[in-house]
Amino acid sequence: MRSIVFLLISSCWAFASPREDLASPSQQVRDEAAEQLRNAFVLPPRKAWDELVASIKVGETKASVLDRLRLLNAKPSAGAGSGQSSTESYRLDDAWIVWVVFVRDVTKRGAQATTVLKVNLQKDLQHVWVKPPDDFAGTWTTYFVNGERSSEIHYAGDRYSGELTAFRSDGSKAFVQHYGPDGAEGEDTGYFSSGQISYRGCYKGGKQVGTWTHYNEDGSVRSREEHLDQAK
Repeated sequence: MRSIVFLLISSCWAFASPREDLASPSQQVRDEAAEQLRNAFVLPPRKAWDELVASIKVGETKASVLDRLRLLNAKPSAGAGSGQSSTESYRLDDAWIVWVVFVRDVTKRGAQATTVLKVNLQKDLQHVWVKPPDDFAGTWTTYFVNGERSSEIHYAGDRYSGELTAFRSDGSKAFVQHYGPDGAEGEDTGYFSSGQISYRGCYKGGKQVGTWTHYNEDGSVRSREEHLDQAK
């Protein structure tokens, strides 16, 4: 019986999909799965969700929208609120997110109603985060569902140590940070998808210090911010 159970478990693991393998605790398994996905990934079609987005009307109640999203097994992704409005996103599949802006209004009877102000469908590939084991030392790489790198982080024990690089789902670099024993330390650089620098600044002891410069994509300066070195 024990050997049969072992064979069943082995068979299930053997037939795990590359998408499932992106969540493996093994870096080698993730790397191999990512390579397969880079060659084979097919973007889920937008048209699968166009009808849903078109059906959500301005003025519809939030409760009605959430009921439909629950039936589709959509997962809350992000949200922010300010004053009488809030913006919430829900993941529909590995590629598509629906953003809904809700507003709170007072009805003629004096009651409050939360209704739709705006709705938008956005492509946003899912990244698969996997926590490294305790006391891991080395480079830990995670991926988007299309096989492109999501993050490449150097660890020492349970801390970031050295360079952290974040990527976009198109393979371009998003930003590079550096870490020491007390948190972010040293240069922090952001990038446009074209590879041009979008911002550059510095951390000391986990705090922003010195001049932080933000750029336009043509290289011209958009803004500068000064941060005092509070560690002095």
